[in-house]
Amino acid sequence: MRIKASSVAGLAALLLAAGCTSEGGAWGEYIRVIRQSLSNSVRASSVTRDQAASIPYASIGIRIGDAAEGILVLATDEQGQQIWTSSSHIVLVTRGGRIVRSVGLDHDIAGTTPQSGTVLPPLQDALKGPYRSTRIIDLPDMGLYGVVLNCQTVARGPQSISIIGTTIPTRRIDETCRSEKPRWSFTDNYWIDPQSGFTWHSVQNLHPGGSPIQTEIFRPPG
Repeated sequence: MRIKASSVAGLAALLLAAGCTSEGGAWGEYIRVIRQSLSNSVRASSVTRDQAASIPYASIGIRIGDAAEGILVLATDEQGQQIWTSSSHIVLVTRGGRIVRSVGLDHDIAGTTPQSGTVLPPLQDALKGPYRSTRIIDLPDMGLYGVVLNCQTVARGPQSISIIGTTIPTRRIDETCRSEKPRWSFTDNYWIDPQSGFTWHSVQNLHPGGSPIQTEIFRPPG
C-alpha cells in the first residue's frame, strides 16, 4: 500500500493530524502498523528479524548517532523518489539512496537539488570511475538557503554486509562533500548492489549540527 501525498510538508501535516483524530480504513491500518513498528523498535538498540518481518510494507531501519534503531515505512514511491515515515512524525525523502529532504529531525535538510542545468549522477556511476558533482541544499534552522556542496564520489572494494542476519554482497561508495558557507566537510558511505545500483545500507550526514544517520533496507520497495 502506498499513501499518496502532494508534498513532504503535506505528509507531515497529515501524520500530525492522524495522531489527534479517529483512524479508520486503509490509512488507519497504515498508522496502526507504523505505530506498532516504532514501539517495537525503540526499546532495543537494533531492530530484530522478527520485528522487521512483522511490517507488511517496504521499510527501512534508521539510527541517528548512537540512538536506538527505529523503523520507517514507505509512504510513496514515484518517479524515483521515496517518502518514508513513522508515527513519531519523522519523514525522510530519498532518491537513489541519498536522503534529499527530512522533516521532524533536530536539524532538518529542507531540500536538495542538482546545480542548475545538471542532474545528480547515480551512485552506481562511480563504479565506472570517480566523478564530481555539485548540489544545492537548504538548512532552514541556520537561516542558510542555496548552500553549495561540491562532492567527489568514489567506488571502493567489494564488501559483504549483514542486515538482520542476512549477508548481502555490495560495493561501497564514498561521497566526500565540502561547502564554503558554512565551512563544512563530510564523507557519506553507501553500500550498493553493483548490478542494480540499489542502496542497501548508508551512513549520511545531513546537517553540520546533526549526527550521522544510518539507514538499512529491511523490505525493499517493489
